[in-house]
Amino acid sequence: MGFYNTNTIEEKRVNKLTGDIHINDTFKKETQERGIPIYDAYNIQKRLYHEVEQEMLKGQDAVDARLMELLEEKGKKKVSHNYIDKIDEDAPKHKGMIPARPKEPPIRNELLDRIPPRARDGKTFGDESDESTTELLNKLSLQNQKIINQNKIIIDLLSKIEEKL
Repeated sequence: MGFYNTNTIEEKRVNKLTGDIHINDTFKKETQERGIPIYDAYNIQKRLYHEVEQEMLKGQDAVDARLMELLEEKGKKKVSHNYIDKIDEDAPKHKGMIPARPKEPPIRNELLDRIPPRARDGKTFGDESDESTTELLNKLSLQNQKIINQNKIIIDLLSKIEEKL
């Protein structure tokens, strides 16, 4: 089963710009730069949600324009940047994005640092200089496969216990 999101485009835009239930950090920082108290930031967010629910705002551009009007109206300090443009520039840097693949292969020492210690004996793989990167990657994949097999066994046991209950 999947989760179906019933939010409109405008509600999603308000969520992105100001936050969902709580105010997100970028909007909080913006209001602090403008000298807007936190309760007014919440009031701006509520006002936007109210206007979207009453269908006073149609489309993302209308939401963006109304947010900038409210920020200018409540702001006590003048700011040279535009909050909407700043958010759109920071969007690819968001934590949900997958980072780009590095252009050069990782250095051997970096690979050694990423290998977790073995659970049984608390030792790490040896630091032999004659091992190539592919051998290290093969060891990593083998270790990951062992962990996956252990997890499958645990899931089977838990499902058997659940059937008994």
